[in-house]
Amino acid sequence: MKPEAKKLNEVISGVRLSFNLARARADEMHRDLGATSAMRAVMESLAGGGEMTVPQIARTKSVSRQHIQLIVNRLTGENLVEVRDNPADKRTYLVFLNEHGLGLFEEIRRREMHELERLSAAFTGNELEVAQTVLSKLNDALKDTMKGTEND
Repeated sequence: MKPEAKKLNEVISGVRLSFNLARARADEMHRDLGATSAMRAVMESLAGGGEMTVPQIARTKSVSRQHIQLIVNRLTGENLVEVRDNPADKRTYLVFLNEHGLGLFEEIRRREMHELERLSAAFTGNELEVAQTVLSKLNDALKDTMKGTEND
């Protein structure tokens, strides 16, 4: 294995660990709100993208439609989102954050910003810029690879 490939494997392993740790920390931070990190992720898509279909949300998260449907069902049951008919496609509906959901998401973001302020003290601005550049290049390379297999 080339040294760069070995190092990239270490980076990807580190990203996985960071993702899992961040997910566990989010679940811990928001437990009293009744919001899981999965619920939070869907709420984030809706807060940033407005009303969306379940398949649209799934595409933005690179997960299955079925996975998102389970989360939307939970969010609906918790009265955090609502659905309405989709005039563009009768087979699917539009999901949107209601007032209660928007308020909860604002509280989640407030807590997270406080945590990010605390965590950011461990890094220089330059370190964060380099990390962002590397992750962007990795994501672009992975997306290019996936485009090549879509027709396989």
